[in-house]
Amino acid sequence: MTFFCERKETDNEIKIILKPHSLYVMLLMLAVWLVNEMVLHIMPLTQIIMPLFIVFMVIRFFSLVKVQKEVLVAMKQGKVQTTGSKFSFSTPFTYTITK
Repeated sequence: MTFFCERKETDNEIKIILKPHSLYVMLLMLAVWLVNEMVLHIMPLTQIIMPLFIVFMVIRFFSLVKVQKEVLVAMKQGKVQTTGSKFSFSTPFTYTITK
């Protein structure tokens, strides 16, 4: 899924860019849930947010499993270089795998 990561392949290398959007969406959902639990006490809102949060985490996990497997194989071969930060929009976390 392009919402979670982006894959660019050239003749010499593969770049996998992990986008920070999903991390911030999860933090926002968690913050809304905590505010609701601590301050608002609106039960129907909790019954909606937590299942959405869990489903979103599961979708994110399974969409990144293939990427992580590819990166682990390349790490064992010593062909991976990482740059960026997983919290940054301007320089997102990037795996560069040389062929």
